[in-house]
Amino acid sequence: MEGWNIFAHSVRMVARNWKEALKIFLVPGLLAGVVIVVLIGLIEVGDQGDVGAGSFFLAVIGLLAAFLIMFWSVVSWHRFVLLEEYPTGWLPPFHFDRILSYFGHGLLLGLVAGALMLPIALIITALASAGLGVLTIVVAVPAYIFVAVIMYRLIPILPAAAIGKPLKFRDSLNATKGAAGSIIALIIVLFVVNFLVQMAAGLLSALAPLLGAIALLGATVFLSMVNVSVLTSFYGLYVEGRDID
Repeated sequence: MEGWNIFAHSVRMVARNWKEALKIFLVPGLLAGVVIVVLIGLIEVGDQGDVGAGSFFLAVIGLLAAFLIMFWSVVSWHRFVLLEEYPTGWLPPFHFDRILSYFGHGLLLGLVAGALMLPIALIITALASAGLGVLTIVVAVPAYIFVAVIMYRLIPILPAAAIGKPLKFRDSLNATKGAAGSIIALIIVLFVVNFLVQMAAGLLSALAPLLGAIALLGATVFLSMVNVSVLTSFYGLYVEGRDID
């Protein structure tokens, strides 16, 4: 039940603080959207063969800028929930050092995920190439679940970086010891909810395309904020020992 409780608590967190969520996510989200649109334009120019080194450099800078802008909101949300740092206007507090720390810890997590996935991918590829389809599935499913559990157990380092209380990987693993069952349940809940939302939006789009698109956008934004809140809930529950019931 703890996996469901983490999800439900995260949903309530966003719903209960929707005004603060708007102030934290709206403007940075719009800015990130503008940057992404510009990036798409540069990529399209590149596809036409007219892009130079300068445009490529701008695209890389733009991609980094989009990530930093998105992390601006995420860091602010973590700090709002965990430190009660309320937004005072439509621009959330900009903690550049915390945003960079969050970005750096996110890169570290990406490297860890890559290091864990590489040997698994090689084994699965070899099995698939040998025509061992059933064995491939038997190996792949628990292997991917194992990696997902490890990554979720390391997730508290991100909110910790956001509030200026960095965690080492070992500390995060120690804090989340015994949480594997809850993590697997949470992953299943997140998958089912996202699947149902996509299916409902698809059915609505078939009846009213514009309404379906609006509903899908709204649901996607809300679930994105819930996913960020899941990270916050993880830190609060396993590191700070907060009650999430």
